[in-house]
Parts: sequence; structure tokens; C-alpha cells
Amino acid sequence: MNAPAFPFPSGNRLAPAPEFAERRRTCPFGAVTLPSGDEAILLVRQEDVAAAAAEPRLSRNHVLPDAPRNSAEPNFLYDPELLINQADEAHDRVHRIATQALNNTRVARYVPVVDRVAGELLDAMGPTADLVEEYCSQLPLLTMCSLLGIPAADAGRIRRWSGAYTLATPVPPEERAELVAEFTAYLRGVVAAPRPDAPLLLDLVTPPDTDARLDHDELVSIVRLLVSAGVEAPSGVLGRSVLALLSDDAAHWTALVENRETVPAAVDELLRHVHMGNVAALRVATAEVRLPSGTVPAGQAVLLAWIAALHDPDAYDEPDVFRVDRPVRKNIGFGGGRHYCPGVGFARALIAVALDALLDRTPGLRLTVSPDEIVFAERDIGTLVTALPVRLG
Repeated sequence: MNAPAFPFPSGNRLAPAPEFAERRRTCPFGAVTLPSGDEAILLVRQEDVAAAAAEPRLSRNHVLPDAPRNSAEPNFLYDPELLINQADEAHDRVHRIATQALNNTRVARYVPVVDRVAGELLDAMGPTADLVEEYCSQLPLLTMCSLLGIPAADAGRIRRWSGAYTLATPVPPEERAELVAEFTAYLRGVVAAPRPDAPLLLDLVTPPDTDARLDHDELVSIVRLLVSAGVEAPSGVLGRSVLALLSDDAAHWTALVENRETVPAAVDELLRHVHMGNVAALRVATAEVRLPSGTVPAGQAVLLAWIAALHDPDAYDEPDVFRVDRPVRKNIGFGGGRHYCPGVGFARALIAVALDALLDRTPGLRLTVSPDEIVFAERDIGTLVTALPVRLG
């Protein structure tokens, strides 16, 4: 008998799929069948996911010989130049430089750019808007373009390319290959001649406080990843976050309007509460690995179900409730160990600025449709809100 198919159906698509809770109770270390037909052990408990995320013998390299695949369709994760698929020494050097370029000090320099872009987008809106199309997707896109010295006039092309690269925008495989090639060629030009008003790119080209340098191909690869992840992931989380705040008669939104000092805590809670939906990260064991719920044999694939771990009642009281008074703990949805996401500080800052700008200018923000009418799209990068019709108030 084949193992159950994964991903699971999404339920209400902001909350975790119901199957995660059932597996935590009855099968926390069981197999599932991936879209490719390969099998993997699904990890759903916080302690297992945290241990696996920090375990160097569970490799993120998706191009290892005979490695199980999540999807049979071409996917950016199988790009041999991608950071996670690099050899240890190269990976650690690129990861260290990217982490430096996005540390708290550097991110603080980028916040005024986010704030400026947010204001310009809100100034351009009418009394009603599709907040996904006009704000949630545009804010990270235009911010990242500005930080990398990419002209705003090219933002539309960047969005199409990054969507094709990450499969956030489904296109036929042949067309996707053409778009990714165009994307790479364009970024080669950006990297070859950095503009003086491109602080993030300049910090990657000439990293401060180190003699380490990236070669041209490494720069192109990390910039392509930053553009893609720095646009698609924040856009998806922001859309899901605003929907969560405006649901239930906008009770959580009203609470933020009345208690603005809770925005930082609300951002952390949103990153836990909605995450990116029912996606999971694939790892492959390069040696036998013991986890709290079982032993992973060498060569076995495992899936780290982030949202299941972030809703584990053994780790979070009332995990399905949105609470800004929740004790602070590390969000394992950003990975762990040597693969911890370099952009976590930037993601938090961008979402905080996005919410602050909306709270300042549109405190009466409301949905113009029932939350049940919101349409979602299941993508490799997560469960995306496709449109968010609102009245700005």
C-alpha cells in the first residue's frame, strides 16, 4: 500500500492542514508520497523539525546523485548553482557574506527604502484596491529592485522572471527555461556594473569586514536567489498576514490600530501563525541520523513540515490562536544550523514596515468580500492569496 500523498489538502488554507495534527498524535515519523512518486518521512513535531533543521547530515543539496525529488517538474531547487546545492566550503562562504549583507545593522539602513516604497504605493491607491496586486506583491519587488540598483521600469520583468524561477507563476517548462535564461542574463549585467545607489548589491560585491569575495557566477546566483526569495516569500506571507488580521470582523486589525506598540510582536506571531501554508522542506540523509521520534537511515528523504511544527501544542500554548502576548522563541520556519535563512531580519522588517504604513494611513482597512470568498493558489513556494479586495477606509 502506497504512503499517503503529500502535500495534504489545505483546509481553510490559513490554518495547517488537519492531517498534520492527526499525524502528530498517531504517526509523527511516517512516510508520505511526494508528487515525484518518491517517498519521504514527514516530520510534524517541533522537536523533530528543529533537530532536523540543525542536522548537517540531513543535506539540503537537491542535486546529490540519486537524491529523491519533491516534484517531477523542473524546479529552481534543482538549479546546481543554487546556494543550497553548493559544496560545503563554497556554501558557507556565500552564506556568510549574504548573512553579513542582511544583518540587523544593514537592514536598519534598508528600512527607509521600504518605508518610502510603501508610502508611494499607498499614495497611488484609490478608495478600494486589490491589496495583493497593488501592495503585497509590489512592496517587496520595488524594495528589492531599489536595494540592488535595478531600475523600477524593469520591475515588471523582474516579477515575471522571479515568478517563473520559483514556480510562483506557473508556465510551461519550455517557456520557463527561456524566462530563467533571460533572468540570469539580465542579472549578469546588473552584477557586472553595480550602481552607486545599490547598497545591498555593493555589500555583496565588496563585503565589509572581510577579505572574502564572491566570483561573478556566485554573485549572479546569490542575487538571483535574493531577488526571487526576497520578492515571492514576503509577498506571500504579507498577503496571508493581512487576510488573517482582517478576518473575523477585523478584530485583530482593530486591536493593532488601538495598540500600535504590539506590531513587532504581531509580526513574529504572524510569521508563526500563517507561515507560507502547507509546504515542507526536503532533506536527504547522507548518514544515519537519530531524531527524537525515530532514526533516519542513510539515503532516506525527510520532509520538514514548518507550519505543523509551528502549531505543535507541545511547543506553543493554544497554537491555533493568534496571540501577540506569546513568549518569544526562535521561529524554525526560517530553517536552522548552517542553512538558517540569511534574510530573516529583512523579512521581519519589511512586514513590520508594511503593516505600520497600512495602520498609519488606512486604520479603517476592511475586506470588501467574505474571507470565505478569497481564492488561494497552491504553489511550490506556498499557499498564496491570489487577490485581496479591500476598502481603504
